[in-house]
Amino acid sequence: MPRALPILLLLCLFFAAHAAQAGFRPFSERDASAFCSADASLGIEQISSPDWQARFQPLPDGKLARGYGHDTCWLRLKLQGLPPQPWLELIPSYLARLSLYQPLPGGGWQRKDIGSWLPVSTMELPLSTAGFSLQPREQTVFIKVQSLTLNAQPRLWSEPELVAHHNERLLQLGLIYGYMLTMVLIALAAWLIIRQVQHAKLFGYILAVACHRFATDGMARLLLFPEQPKIALLCNYIGLGAAVIFGCAYFAQLLGLKDGHPRTYRLYQLQAATGAATIACALFWPYGLAYSIPLTLYAIIVINLLSMPICWRLWQRNGGGDRLIALHLPTNLALNIPALLLHLGHIPYQSWIQEYGRLADLPPITLLYIGLFLRMRTLERERIEALHQASQAQADSQRQREAREEQADLLAMITHEIRTPVAIIDAASSSLRLLEEDEPAQAVQAQRQARHERIQRALQRMQELMLLAEQHGRAGVVDAGLHSQSLDLLELTRQTLEHLEAGTQGRFWLQSGGPSMPLCGDAQLLSVLLQNLMENALKYAHPDTPIQIGIHHRGDHIVWQISDHGPGIAPGQEEAIFQRFTRLAETSNRPGLGLGLHLARRIAVQHGGELGLDPHWPHGASFILHLPKAVHDQYSLA
Repeated sequence: MPRALPILLLLCLFFAAHAAQAGFRPFSERDASAFCSADASLGIEQISSPDWQARFQPLPDGKLARGYGHDTCWLRLKLQGLPPQPWLELIPSYLARLSLYQPLPGGGWQRKDIGSWLPVSTMELPLSTAGFSLQPREQTVFIKVQSLTLNAQPRLWSEPELVAHHNERLLQLGLIYGYMLTMVLIALAAWLIIRQVQHAKLFGYILAVACHRFATDGMARLLLFPEQPKIALLCNYIGLGAAVIFGCAYFAQLLGLKDGHPRTYRLYQLQAATGAATIACALFWPYGLAYSIPLTLYAIIVINLLSMPICWRLWQRNGGGDRLIALHLPTNLALNIPALLLHLGHIPYQSWIQEYGRLADLPPITLLYIGLFLRMRTLERERIEALHQASQAQADSQRQREAREEQADLLAMITHEIRTPVAIIDAASSSLRLLEEDEPAQAVQAQRQARHERIQRALQRMQELMLLAEQHGRAGVVDAGLHSQSLDLLELTRQTLEHLEAGTQGRFWLQSGGPSMPLCGDAQLLSVLLQNLMENALKYAHPDTPIQIGIHHRGDHIVWQISDHGPGIAPGQEEAIFQRFTRLAETSNRPGLGLGLHLARRIAVQHGGELGLDPHWPHGASFILHLPKAVHDQYSLA
């Protein structure tokens, strides 16, 4: 949630408290009385006659609280001790038709009409509430009230104080509607981004509440439709009905009522029907609003009370987001119930209820938004974890599939390659047998020796293939980890050289930057790596040319480099030679499977190192190996 929202909420509360203590002068039971009748045709002459004066009843605390209905109420106000430039204000702002009758000095009555059904141009001052200027003398005035809601409070002001109060009220309403507009935009953005019906319902609910409040406070008539007051009143009633419909739809889905609480879900449907009835009456049968609006308000109270057990169960889930969402309905009911009871006429009209009632929707909606934010964050975290697990499972499956394919390819290649030495052994054995049967031993001695050498080479080739398969299987164990131990790379290099054929060892020149090159690693795998690089150099270097091996420190790494004098690597093939089963065209006449360099790089990566070509060596191929001085078991093959 934006950080500005709590600040705006506190400012709204401050201005509401200041407005509730504004400098007006209220009326009391002694100077305010009322008479209500179903006969709307009564005129001022009848009401002001002595026979009708006895029918007026004192107003408790000078406030009218009759709820909704079609009666016409007459207020009788005794004006004494008037302030300079006196004004009479009647709140709330949605009173429909008001007529003020002031006695004239020479007899008769002066009439002024005002109310939410009249254009703003008919007002003496452009106020959001009904206001009349008064003659500065003591007098008794009558006010005829014809409105759907018969809840009103008359207040006396001086004109400067009334204007100042009106300006402060506009500032307060600006903060409130700025806050609600922020909520509307957040809901709209969530709907447009996520594209879920639930967020569309939330957007409709917040927008309808904002429109209803905007019209109820008289701002729609004052700012948007100054000459079309009926449209502003329609915004009030349609906003109320739409807020009920969208609110029921949203909270029914949010609380999972359709599947988990079907009876409560049907009650929510009935409440939504009362909202639809309010909209229908506002459009086609305004007389019915006196019945549909009270029914809607009673439904809001009753159904919210019946939803408390569901909110309690939601609270018990212990999730931060769920708990704040569970607090929304109780908080909304607790803050709105005074205003609802006031509108229904069950409690006397209080100005502080009117002022704080404008803010009643803000804290619950804020709780709802924060709860939804926390719930969405939790769901997003769970979604990311599920995606991570799925990705890991997919990666494991891919690695296993690639390993199986690689093993199948290796087996097929070894099977193909092993046919040649087997055929050689078979042919040599058959020829040896024929030589021993058909020729004297002295004549076939040289041929027999040649056959034995061919058999020996074929067996050696088979051993190489088996060793290569063993190395591939050893390096292909992804999750086994390294059998790390402390070792000396210089000593390991010497030991690997000793395993080469005696005639080839003299071609290697070993240079070291120190008496030892200590590191941690798997000695067997590192020996395979070094042996593959040495045999690769022997295979491709020109005959009788030296092969240089250098070992030295470079920062936190040990650098092991082997350089030969041979054909080298063609440009653009620097990475291709490290792919498995890859052999370049110029080396196809030499024996091999194309796995040695691939395995060497995998072992280097497994040890947290790197293996690549040195581009600066001009005489052939130079492979450079970087290994960290301290290698731990957390490295694994990719």
